[in-house]
Amino acid sequence: MRIGSILKNLRTASLLLAVLALSAAGCGYRFSGEGPGPRPGLHRVAIPLFENDTAEPGLETLFAGELRREFLTRGSMEATSEGEAEAVFRGRVVNIYTVEVAHRDVEETIESRLYVTLNIHCEDAETKSVLWSANGFSYYEEYFQNEDPMVSYENRRQALEVIAREMAVRIHDRFLSNF
Repeated sequence: MRIGSILKNLRTASLLLAVLALSAAGCGYRFSGEGPGPRPGLHRVAIPLFENDTAEPGLETLFAGELRREFLTRGSMEATSEGEAEAVFRGRVVNIYTVEVAHRDVEETIESRLYVTLNIHCEDAETKSVLWSANGFSYYEEYFQNEDPMVSYENRRQALEVIAREMAVRIHDRFLSNF
């Protein structure tokens, strides 16, 4: 009788563990930036310079460079030249603007919010069909203004670098998650 109750408890515990394991495995959660992307088996992507529709110089290299870095340092895809790529990311910086968010007095802005908007898509290198796209993709970062214009310029430039890094992470993760 004692062996029977031990077996019954063992079966109950096994069943409970199996239910928990299946629940955890099927919950749908996964780490961002994982997955095969919109086309499984894709291994090499090219990221040429973005187009820049704004008056802000250097954005085409900044945003393309950060996206290249993201693909080089994370994941299983290789960033390569267009001639060797299976897919190509095409990006365009379509808008950049600031909004004043904090003032010391009526005439002195001490903090601004810098917004950047991109249109980006990834196309098959052979067929040119769009595999993934994100139009109107925006991000912002705040930066401090200063009486010294060089300090304000440097703060704005650092904000642009943060925006480029954060957008690259999000583009990479959305692409691989096919979102």
